[in-house]
Amino acid sequence: MAVFRCRTCGKEGTWAYDRERFTCPLCDSIDVQFIISRDAVPEGDPLLNDPDSPSKKSDETSQSKKAVE
Repeated sequence: MAVFRCRTCGKEGTWAYDRERFTCPLCDSIDVQFIISRDAVPEGDPLLNDPDSPSKKSDETSQSKKAVE
């Protein structure tokens, strides 16, 4: 289960994770925050980074270090 908090309708609650939904489950507003446990994300979902692939942040850090050199 994931947790959501909507700034438009002021509601919070839990919902079943759906990677196609980016809006409040109650009022359909885009002004919503989601907290998703790593265990709730299905295998192969893009939210899960492959542990062997570098994150975007580490790529940016290594590129900025190369630019300084």
